[in-house]
Amino acid sequence: MAIDLKEGHMGTKNVKADNWDGKSRPSNKAYDEAWHRIFGKKETEELDESLKQSRKNRKEHTKNED
Repeated sequence: MAIDLKEGHMGTKNVKADNWDGKSRPSNKAYDEAWHRIFGKKETEELDESLKQSRKNRKEHTKNED
């Protein structure tokens, strides 16, 4: 793996690997498992909370129409 160091804007150094294919995240089984471990449960909990709030809002809206 060859690494090319170049002076960038305002003296910072940019690191660029020759074998980088332009994707920021690997798409493999380990990545998928880690994503689901970190975000999967949270997403489900947020959806459940959103559903509860929607039902509550609907009840309040129908009460106000009467």
